[in-house]
Amino acid sequence: MAKPRLGWMLLFPALVLVTFWLLLRGQDLGQLRAVLGQADPRWLCAGAAAMAVYFGLEGRNLRTALAVFGVDAPYRDCLSYAFTGFFFSSVTPSATGGQPMQLLAMHRRGIDPAPGALALLTEFFSFQIVAVLYGSVGLLLAWGRLGTLPGGLWLFFLLGVLLDLTVLLALALAVSSPGLAPALWRRLRPLVRRIAPRRCGRIEDWGRAQWRDLRRCVSCYRGHGRRLASLLVTDVLRFTAYHSVPFWVALALGADGAALVPMLAVQAVLFVSVASLPLPGAVGASEGGFLLLYTAFFPQELLSGAMLLSRGVSFYLFLLIGALVTGAAFLSSPAAHLSLQRPLGER
Repeated sequence: MAKPRLGWMLLFPALVLVTFWLLLRGQDLGQLRAVLGQADPRWLCAGAAAMAVYFGLEGRNLRTALAVFGVDAPYRDCLSYAFTGFFFSSVTPSATGGQPMQLLAMHRRGIDPAPGALALLTEFFSFQIVAVLYGSVGLLLAWGRLGTLPGGLWLFFLLGVLLDLTVLLALALAVSSPGLAPALWRRLRPLVRRIAPRRCGRIEDWGRAQWRDLRRCVSCYRGHGRRLASLLVTDVLRFTAYHSVPFWVALALGADGAALVPMLAVQAVLFVSVASLPLPGAVGASEGGFLLLYTAFFPQELLSGAMLLSRGVSFYLFLLIGALVTGAAFLSSPAAHLSLQRPLGER
């Protein structure tokens, strides 16, 4: 593993410790232990089951995306790729380590890099589309709640959703109009040269590679409308399961403010707002955002405990499981090479 990436992975536990020290500083730890002790384990298990559904559906989507490009992959392997992506996305900034390690895991199982990379890109597109649309709907439903945040903090969440929505719309427009991206770059190139003259060439090379992969994906999508639609439907179910964890925690703590749809909306906004921050696993921002947005659902004496339980179930527990699954997958002997159902890109 490259030294810069190793450095980020070493930074992750330090960031976790600092985050919880800041969040729990000044808290009545005795009261916090009492809150955690009163949680009903049955509802916490329901939250963990929702997260298991999230990963199970991601494995299904990865299998479907690989099938689009002619790879017949066992579901067990695809589920392992889902945990591998979650683990490495969580411990690297802006989730940059997830897909490269998934691609490596696929290669060890006999999947060629080209179909593997295109399948991951396809699944990523579906994930982003649903995440941003879910967050946009959540923003509309939770707007009244966001407006009550002190100090104009609502602006951070608004800008987070709008930025991701703008990127998504630009991507959709670029796909539908093949000449748009090159024309836009020709206009932006002089500005980029002024701002970052040394990096302009690298930015242009990166953009061309991304554009080439995108067009390659689109050319392979013909004849796979049902499979592509199933990716989107499955991702809607995935996000519903993921965003429901705070609701199960509220039931576990007996909070009177537990309400599924409003809590789904708030969690969708929080997820989209912090997802693009350059923090491993959005650690710090997710916890702080929870304490800001969930005051209407949990009384003050339950709020910190609810945050710990929610992040524990939806992130830290499955980070540990992901580490174990990833380690087992990389230590095990590679399976037999997978068969291609048809040549890549055949229409």
